Amino acid sequence: MTAPLISIVTPSYNQAQFIEETIQSVLEQDYARREYLIFDGGSNDGSVEIIRRYEDRLDFWISERDRGQSHAINKGFSIARGDVLTWLNSDDVLLPGALSTVAGCFDRHPEVDLVYGDFVYTNLQGAIIRRRKVFPRISYDQLVFHDYLGQPAVFFRRSLFEQVGSIDESLTYGMDWELFLRMWKVAQTMHVARELATYRIHESAKGSSEDDDRFQRDTRIIQKRHIRHPFRSAAANRIWQRYKFILSLGRRTWSVVRDDPIDYTRSLWLMFPGKRFVKLWAARLRPPV
Repeated sequence: MTAPLISIVTPSYNQAQFIEETIQSVLEQDYARREYLIFDGGSNDGSVEIIRRYEDRLDFWISERDRGQSHAINKGFSIARGDVLTWLNSDDVLLPGALSTVAGCFDRHPEVDLVYGDFVYTNLQGAIIRRRKVFPRISYDQLVFHDYLGQPAVFFRRSLFEQVGSIDESLTYGMDWELFLRMWKVAQTMHVARELATYRIHESAKGSSEDDDRFQRDTRIIQKRHIRHPFRSAAANRIWQRYKFILSLGRRTWSVVRDDPIDYTRSLWLMFPGKRFVKLWAARLRPPV
């Protein structure tokens, strides 16, 4: 089979501190059949000047006002030519060999629609906070209750994206999770046991807002939209849903114990210090129904 063309879209706005490292991580991949597109939202912090340094190696870039991150990604996917799609936020990084690894999976397994890998949390300076080993199998119900995926380490076929539709621009948080839930209903997925990308945690990153009320609001919207109701009885559905939540929570707890509970707790405390730590856990332990 022909090696797939992989399109990577980077949405960005005022990320001059990080964007060069992001760009370099894509351009230095050892996989030639890639397409790289950058959609800047009209930055005024020097980001545009950095992008221009690399414009002869980019397939497309533009800097103009948009309606936010999701709108920028949707614009990118609408013109991307790749057989496989992903997006890489302008503070995240692809690890060496990521694209060739993913391309090999899709090439050898034509039945697979989505490939996901392990990833690494890094801090503001790019130092490793925590390594995330993602489960090799994730059921739809598990994904509804807990977002186990690291977005920059997820790649999917264009045909799958076209089947489920574009990213929901009405969501401020969790739009990647919501998209993956739609995909999980119909996709043949595959896990690759390799770290594919980094996910940077810093004060302005959306991942650092999990304890925020708006984050929790969008989480509830997504879960209400996608949670299954297998029974006619509302009471039976509630019991079933809480049972599935407890199972998913147990699996998540086991993964923490398996990897490193001390490191996990320390990294969360750094991200959510003081009262935020308590609020975070109160939200995580609360069933969605």
